[in-house]
Amino acid sequence: MLIDALRRRLGAPTAASFQLMGEDLQLLTLEDLGVAVAAQEAAIPEDLRADVLAEERALAAESHRWLTKFNRSLYGRIAGYLALGKRLDFRYPWPVVAILGIVQVIGGMDRARVYGLAGRIASRFGFDSIEKLGDGSEDVLRRTNRGIFADSVPTVLRALRAVELHREDKSDVAEALIEGHGAVLWDEESRALCRSLVEGLQLADEAGGFRALAAVTQRHFAREQAIFTHHIASRSRTRKLPAVKAVDAPVIERSRLAFRPFALPAGFDLRDHAARVDAFAEAFVSSVTGSLADYRVATEWVVRRFG
Repeated sequence: MLIDALRRRLGAPTAASFQLMGEDLQLLTLEDLGVAVAAQEAAIPEDLRADVLAEERALAAESHRWLTKFNRSLYGRIAGYLALGKRLDFRYPWPVVAILGIVQVIGGMDRARVYGLAGRIASRFGFDSIEKLGDGSEDVLRRTNRGIFADSVPTVLRALRAVELHREDKSDVAEALIEGHGAVLWDEESRALCRSLVEGLQLADEAGGFRALAAVTQRHFAREQAIFTHHIASRSRTRKLPAVKAVDAPVIERSRLAFRPFALPAGFDLRDHAARVDAFAEAFVSSVTGSLADYRVATEWVVRRFG
C-alpha cells in the first residue's frame, strides 16, 4: 500500500496514512506509486475486481463531496459531523463526540488569539515570542481539526457502505472494502477501525450495539489524537507549547449537558501522546458515553445547538 512506501522513505514503520494528506506526500516518487498500485491490484481477487473498483470510485466521489462541502471551517465541520450523525441514526457516538470536541477547540482558538493580540502589543517593545506562540497554537488546532475530518469521514462512509453490501449478500465485496485493497489512504488502524464499526453497526440489540459502538468511539478518538500528536510534533521541534492545566469538557448533570473544567494531571504535557489520550478520552468520550441515557442527552444538546 502507499503508506508502506512512505514508511520506507521516512524510515518510520509506524507512520500513519493520514500523513499522506500532508507535507510527507512530497517524499513519494513515481516509482513508489507504481509499486503500491501493483501490490494493491494483486491483492484484489480477479472475480471481484470490477465490483471492487466500481465501489472504490463511488466511495472516492462521495468522500470528495463531503470533504469539499464541509471541510472548510470549524462550523462547516460541525455541520458535516451532524449530517454524518443523522445518516448513522446517531447509533455511532463519534460524530457527537467530535462536535463537542470542536466546541472546546473553538475556545482554545479564542485563547490563542488572545495570545496573538498580547503578542502584537508586546512585539512593539521587542518581544515577539508570545505572538508566535499564539499563531503556532492556532495553526496546530486548525491543521489537526481539518486532518481529523479528512481522515475520519471517508472511513465512516466506507463502513456504512460495507454494512449495506453485507445486507445485499455481497459480503466478499464488503470485505475487500474493509481491507482497503483498492483504497489509497489506508493503514492497519484504518482497517481495524472500519471493521469494528461495521461489526458494531450490524448488531441488532440497541444496548449491546451502543456498548460496542461506544468502545469503537474510544478507538476512533485515539486515532484522532494520533493526528494531533503528528501536528504537535511538527510544531514542537522548534516552538514552545503552552502549558495546560485544565480543559472545558462536557458533563451530564441532572439529564442536562454542561461544560465544566476538567483538571489535567500534575505536570501534564500536551506532547505526551499516551497521557493525552487517557485524559482527553475521559474528558470528552467517557463523559458522554457512560450510558445510553447520557449519550442521548449529549445528542439532543448537539442537535438543538447546531441542528
